Amino acid sequence: MRKNDIWANTLVYAIYMLLSCIVIMFAEMLICGVLGTMWVLKPLTLCRIRAVIYTVGVTALLGIMGFREGYRAASFSVGTTIISGALASVAHLIFALFFSFEAFSAGGAKFITQIVKFGNKLNMKSFKNELDLFDPVPFFLALAALYIVAMIVCGKLGAHARRRSRKALTGSESTSEQSPER
Repeated sequence: MRKNDIWANTLVYAIYMLLSCIVIMFAEMLICGVLGTMWVLKPLTLCRIRAVIYTVGVTALLGIMGFREGYRAASFSVGTTIISGALASVAHLIFALFFSFEAFSAGGAKFITQIVKFGNKLNMKSFKNELDLFDPVPFFLALAALYIVAMIVCGKLGAHARRRSRKALTGSESTSEQSPER
């Protein structure tokens, strides 16, 4: 594990996290817009739907990216991913704090915080602006840990799929593509 690998992966993972939140924001707007035209949704229901969309969507996108990286490299370092993912999460947290945990910057952390803080008392006023700045931080960190785990699991699956497909093509595993267990 080289220091350059960690900083390069940190930058890439931070970009992945931000882009995943932005892409899922558009999907969430589309889904909630369609649901809103069919039914009148209460703020709590809308908040739950948004929290699920962001949590599942961003995790899935980061998992896909982790799979691609594992498949491309044919060896996957869990240690590098944990360190780079943690540093990228800190950078993402700073970005989210700067934008007050809006959905495009923090994913579903704000929605989960609203569900936990207000519960059934969630209304349009509390839906808009009754959160303190640091209230979503624990939920953001829990989501960041989920994202890192998804990237690790999917990265390992990608590296395994690469070795399996390589073995099927050549009849034996190449020594350059064998990954040490870490």
